[in-house]
This record gives sequence, C-alpha cells and structure tokens, in this order.
Amino acid sequence: YGLLTIVLPSAIIAGDVLSGELEVGAAVQAAGAFAAVLSAISVVIENFEGLSRFAAGIDRLNTFSRVLAAEPACRARSPSLIESAEGQRLALERVTLLTPGGERTLVKNLSVAIEPGEGLLIVGESGSGKSSLLRAVAGLWYCGSGRIVRPRPEDILFLPQQPYMILGTLRSQLLYPHQERAVPDDELLRLLERVNLPDVAERFGGLDAERDWEKVLSIGEQQRLAFARVLLTRPRYAMLDEATSALDAANEESLYRQLAATQTTLVSVAHRASILKYHKQVLELCGEGEWQLHPAEGYDFRH
Repeated sequence: YGLLTIVLPSAIIAGDVLSGELEVGAAVQAAGAFAAVLSAISVVIENFEGLSRFAAGIDRLNTFSRVLAAEPACRARSPSLIESAEGQRLALERVTLLTPGGERTLVKNLSVAIEPGEGLLIVGESGSGKSSLLRAVAGLWYCGSGRIVRPRPEDILFLPQQPYMILGTLRSQLLYPHQERAVPDDELLRLLERVNLPDVAERFGGLDAERDWEKVLSIGEQQRLAFARVLLTRPRYAMLDEATSALDAANEESLYRQLAATQTTLVSVAHRASILKYHKQVLELCGEGEWQLHPAEGYDFRH
C-alpha cells in the first residue's frame, strides 16, 4: 500500500513526461501533491482497526450503561429486592433469592450467620444455586427478599473458578486488588513458593515481566496465583467458588491449610470431603429453593 505514493503517480504522468508535454519539475510537483492527498486519506485506512475497536468498546459501554440504568426484570414478579447492610460479620437473614429474570427461586427464606473464624462450606447438585448465592453476597444478584449483612468491600475477597488475570506484570498479579502496596521482592518470591509456583518468576523473566497471563498460565497455575493474592491480602472473609477445581488434592490441602492459619474466614463452594475440616458449618442446597444447614463435623457428602 505504501508503494502507491511512488508507483501510481509515476504511472499516471510517465507518458506525458516521455512525450515532452510535462516538464520534470512539474512532474515532481504532481507526485508531491499526490503523496500529500494520499497521506491524508491514509490516516483513516491505517487506523481503521483501532477505530473499529474503539467503536465496539463504545457500543459495549453504552449497552452496559443501559443495563445498569434499567429496572431489574424481577420487579415485575416481585416488588422487593434483597437489602444490603454493612457489618462486622457475614450473615444472610431470611433471604429468598431469585434468578435475575425472576422466573426461578433458588433459595427460600435462608438464614445463616458466618461468624469470624467459623467457615461455611456450600454444597449441592449442579444448578442448585451455589455460585448464585455467592453472587448475591457480592451484590451482583439482588432479586428476591431478605437482607444480607457483609463486611466492607476491602475486607472480603472473591475467588471464582476462573481467576481474573489483570493485564500487567507478575508483580501486579500478586498485589491485585491493591497494586499500590509496596511489598519486597523477597516476600513475593517466597509467596510464590508457598503456593507451589517457585519457578514462575524465573520462567517469565522476573516479577516485572509483562505477559497475557490468562494465556501463558494453566488454569491450575492461575488458581494458585489467586490463592497467593488471598494469602498476601489476608481479608477478613474469602469467598472461594470452586477455586481449587483444577488442583490435585495435595495442592488443595496445602492452600487451605495455609489460609486457615491466617485470620481469614472461608466460605467455600467445593466437592471434596478433605476440606470439611476447614469449615464449621455446611449449607446444603437441595433444589427448588430448599436448603439444610449441618455441622461440618461428621457431615457425609454421600447422604
């Protein structure tokens, strides 16, 4: 494409120059004028891909803004929404949770308190509403009734099954969501060893290496990196939504053991009986909005 500034004007005026109808100086001026016009037009062509991405981004933001401003769909079925309150503990008080469209009831009249130091394990069949309940705790799903009391946002950290990998350095991955903190390199390297990622920094060129971490790390490595964030941040509550699903039993045991040694209270969605000992209660979601609360000690996953 760039050769057009040379080839095209030369081809157009070559005949006139050779026949003597056009002087060489005039030909040079014509070529220069053509190059100037082509350069102006090229601004759009050369930036077309970037402009397309920009337009797509604006469209997504506009859609997101409309969704936020819209009245929840469940208003048509239920006039009430789940209330939120800030407190020193995590508690659900007579919570009935509906899907965002209000067409299905996931939990009916649930009351459970998770005191500091007393973890809760959430179990149930696929589709029973385990992850949905954590979304309600996060304030993402609010169709229904009742009240959810939770600590300040900075005192609670959520670990989904697919961890969020930010764009940036390995250091920023470990410090997220508080990248402004100053943590010595030695401490960060020891933290990687604790989560069984001793070679990650060396493999990618150090803590300040920038990569697309979601692509270069396996899901198991991403989950261990997410646990490193929790161990570093030490929130009052950690919400673990199948956060060790890609790990073997040994790695899962090691991470839970280290997390239990901190002051962080665990709320887990999981399927392995081996982590029962790190929780005080088991919330079993039975489907159709029904639920049962059991002591963790002696709970049988098979019943």
